[in-house]
Amino acid sequence: MNRVTVRVAARAIGFYLLREGLEERGVVIGYDARPDSNLYATDTARLLTALGIPCWLIDEPCPTPVVVWNQRHQAAGAAIVVTASHNPASDGGYKVYGSDGTQIRPVAAKAIESFMDFSSLPLEAELSSESEISYLNASQAVAGYVKSVITPGEDNCKADGINWVYTPLCGVGGDALESACVRAGLQPPIRVEKQFDPDGSFPGLPFPNPEEPGTLHLAKLKAEDEGVGLILANDPDADRLAVVIRSDEEWRQLTGDELGLLLCDYQIRVTSGDTRLSASSVVSSEAVIALCKAHDIEHVRTLTGFKWIMEPAITHPTKQWIFGYEEALGYSVTSEVLDKDGISSAIAFLRLVSDLKALGKGPLERLDELAQQIGLFVTDQVSGQFDPELVDATLNSLRNKPPLHLNGHEVTEVIDWLDAPAPSSTNLLQFRAEGGLRVAIRPSGTEPKVKIYMEQVTLEAPTNIREARSASKQDLASLGTFVLSWFT
Repeated sequence: MNRVTVRVAARAIGFYLLREGLEERGVVIGYDARPDSNLYATDTARLLTALGIPCWLIDEPCPTPVVVWNQRHQAAGAAIVVTASHNPASDGGYKVYGSDGTQIRPVAAKAIESFMDFSSLPLEAELSSESEISYLNASQAVAGYVKSVITPGEDNCKADGINWVYTPLCGVGGDALESACVRAGLQPPIRVEKQFDPDGSFPGLPFPNPEEPGTLHLAKLKAEDEGVGLILANDPDADRLAVVIRSDEEWRQLTGDELGLLLCDYQIRVTSGDTRLSASSVVSSEAVIALCKAHDIEHVRTLTGFKWIMEPAITHPTKQWIFGYEEALGYSVTSEVLDKDGISSAIAFLRLVSDLKALGKGPLERLDELAQQIGLFVTDQVSGQFDPELVDATLNSLRNKPPLHLNGHEVTEVIDWLDAPAPSSTNLLQFRAEGGLRVAIRPSGTEPKVKIYMEQVTLEAPTNIREARSASKQDLASLGTFVLSWFT
């Protein structure tokens, strides 16, 4: 990731927009707080402007969901966010959104790639000057997003007494989330001050991902000092949400699937109508399928990635989009942003906590109630770092000769997503086995890893939900070790 590759990519995006006749609609550009992200964003705007494509460059670092909303507000033909999300500080990244407001899918990505030409690099003289760029004020961009996405709070007293600690992990979400709290009528958070201001070097956070063990250590210390039992965190570009809850004198971080189930349950309770629509990725828990079925709500399973999860919202414009999620802490609770959004999801979760508190319970108790209603769905995942050729060879071997057992449980079904019709075809294998077991295996799209997603379902909820959940976790941990052995 450097200025040469960024300029080549920006030129290719410009050529693509010209080919598609989208140039007059322009491009909204935003960036995170990482070193040089502002340079990459400015170079992008200068190059596109030189091609005759109007640009609106947000003038300070801001959350990815804010950029995505502003694209729709401007009716722009594309959006670009310079961000590496929750990757290490040394990384850079470049996210592209199409004219429909979602992350581009393979057809557009391949078309843009075909225009990328490193044999003829854009020269400095070929770029417009910075004075020719149109800018969007970051504060106004955030204010517009908050006003559109967050419904005003009407009963401040209901939220009174919910104390919570928040960290944006040195990312760009802090100010936007606090503004959203004001509009929602919620108490502002107790800040983890050392991590509140944007700092792309991520001091003390070598891997600024809220899923990684130890990342929320300072937040837990702050919560303990303040006597608070709830922690919320966004990743550095604020499109993901993590939640940690104090339970029995220990901290428990909700899994992405548990948080997804709670948010889906909340969205079902605060919406109505016969045309409600939701979606989740195929590697996420099937609990939301059962929950939506119980409420007669259409639910779509998609490939991994929010470019696919939000596609049903685009292809079914007459439906009422209420929720989408993937297990990697990505959630959509509004059709105003056609991507995962850690800010609006945080507000939805805080309102969920407020509603539950009024009933004398908390999120963990609600998870137990849901297990009684739809069954107990327990998930876990493991990953291993292997040479990509070994991962592909092992997956192909499993295709040719599927296992008969999963850690002692007889395999009852094998689904090969390479056999799915385009564009749903992908390198993903799924096995079902006796005992309510499901395993999905795929190579990572960004790292030399294999990812293994596991789920155990008990449809008749046991008497002691929490003991059964703990036992399933142990079974899945053993299963993960077994499946990983296929690659070693």
